[in-house]
Amino acid sequence: MLSVLQEKLGEAHGLAIAATTVTVHVAERVPDAELRVELERMRRETEETRARCLAAEQEYGSELGTELLAHANTVKEKAADLLAAWFTRGTGPLAAWSFLAMGEAAEVATWAALKELGARADPEGVGALAEWGLPIQERHLRVALEGAVRLAELSDPLAARWG
Repeated sequence: MLSVLQEKLGEAHGLAIAATTVTVHVAERVPDAELRVELERMRRETEETRARCLAAEQEYGSELGTELLAHANTVKEKAADLLAAWFTRGTGPLAAWSFLAMGEAAEVATWAALKELGARADPEGVGALAEWGLPIQERHLRVALEGAVRLAELSDPLAARWG
């Protein structure tokens, strides 16, 4: 049975797994080259986050590490369900970017909680991971919010709906 700290670690890992897929789907719809560069950077940082989360989970031993990974995969599947519902043929750049922003906000909330929990229960392990990860997620959220404005600036407000 997972502790609150371990459950939050699994959530952070699952959201990182999902974020890799989200960045690809958003990049397919975004015409702005600078934003696609940002998405690629976010994807690379997500890959590192995934690896660090997996390493932290493995520190709990094989049985608990397997349970943590299963929880991460459950979170990833829930995010995949949301992605499938959100992204259709008619999902345009602004709508895609809004989905990205929602995911980044969820990651910031998860990592902020993980930082607090880790600081109290495992400062050298999960706490240190969260100290590393939270600023990255906060930057990703800023990119997502600024990107929404950039895409709006590039859009003709009176044009027909995308797709």
